[in-house]
Amino acid sequence: MVIPGLAVGCAGGFEPEEVPESKRRFPRTPIVGDMTSTRVVITFHVADDTPVTLRIWTSEDTLVDQVFEPSGDGFHKAMIDDLEPGTTYEYAIFGGDSPHFDNRSLLCTFQTAPGDNVSKTVRMALLCCVGQGTILPDYFLPAHVSGATQEPFEWEIFKQAVDHDIDFFVHLGDQAYLDFVWSDEDGTMDAYLHAWGFYHGGGYRDLYPLAGVYMTWDDHEAADNAKFDPWDMTADEEVKLANAQEAWYRVMPIDAKTPDDGAVWRSFRWGKTVELVLLDCRYELDPDHLMSEAQLQWLIERVSTSPCKFVCVATPKPFAEITSDQELFTDNADRWDGYLDDRARLTDVLAANDARHVVFVCGDIHMNYLGRGRITGDTAPDQAWEVCVTSGNTSPLASSLSDEQFAFVDADPHFPVLTFDPDSGTVHVAFYAVDGSLSYERTLEGLVPQDV
Repeated sequence: MVIPGLAVGCAGGFEPEEVPESKRRFPRTPIVGDMTSTRVVITFHVADDTPVTLRIWTSEDTLVDQVFEPSGDGFHKAMIDDLEPGTTYEYAIFGGDSPHFDNRSLLCTFQTAPGDNVSKTVRMALLCCVGQGTILPDYFLPAHVSGATQEPFEWEIFKQAVDHDIDFFVHLGDQAYLDFVWSDEDGTMDAYLHAWGFYHGGGYRDLYPLAGVYMTWDDHEAADNAKFDPWDMTADEEVKLANAQEAWYRVMPIDAKTPDDGAVWRSFRWGKTVELVLLDCRYELDPDHLMSEAQLQWLIERVSTSPCKFVCVATPKPFAEITSDQELFTDNADRWDGYLDDRARLTDVLAANDARHVVFVCGDIHMNYLGRGRITGDTAPDQAWEVCVTSGNTSPLASSLSDEQFAFVDADPHFPVLTFDPDSGTVHVAFYAVDGSLSYERTLEGLVPQDV
């Protein structure tokens, strides 16, 4: 509930840092996501499943004090409305009675999107493929851990996020590698919920308190796609997949409580600057199509009619027709160029509209790159820029990519930051290495931004 005039605001003596953090009670990071100009979604977990208070505040006032009773498993999702556009908020989960709380979660912050008519610079950071950091198939169980969900997993790449001024994160899928739940723990709902604590109680604690996140999914949130045939599943496999998907909706701040309540594909506008279009390229595909007809038509409509200067398409699978000297890259089932009809329908629209303001961001293939849609050609889709990211796992195929098509390629985990500047009509791309050093940067020009 929103309480605009609550008298116990920060200016009135509320000092959240003086309340001791309880990692035992709040081991997982709270997560805020699906930010609009007035609404956000917050998910959190209370390990002892006792009553808690979600508080949201600014430097001037406390705006939300919402009490949550035990849920049965400690997981909660809050939809918060009536926020101010373009505003920075802080929040945390508190135990005990207000105003003298006994303990709290991590202290977190987020921004709401600016109003529809606001034109401002927008900065996003990309995440994907957060596994162990090794080449397949050793990707989910750290060597020093006897059980996959007994000890939180850390990632050095996330520790540097605090050094960057980010408006929001975009997670492109494989936020966790939960194959062991499918194979070794019967794929139960409880096992998936527990396994997420291995990640959200580990390195993500360095990341998600810093800003809100928009996310999509890929296969490893359930299991590697090679573990089952999505077009010929057994009854047992159908149950496991449903459990994985329901668990994802439970712990992620997507603005829906179950897959039936809302699709993973959705879009968000940050003022007049950029529209972020998030795709589901995993669970609507069939042997001939990357996504449903409804999603593809919606995508075409978004890139054709968005009122923003830029459109950023967040696709888990690469859009680029990747040129490589490795024959392994001819296996393109996990890329757009494995679904030629769907890709052609999108490229035809981009070419017809000369839509050079559309930028793609992707993951899945365990490497980082900045490259063009095709190695040759002058149309908008040929020349479209794509940024690929890996935050953990690596691929030996990265070194085989064409340096004619790709300006930057690196297999090691990186932290890419994209800055959309509506005044100059440019997008600045910077890749930061694990130690925080700048590996590569480039300002993308000639994007022909919309006249809005």
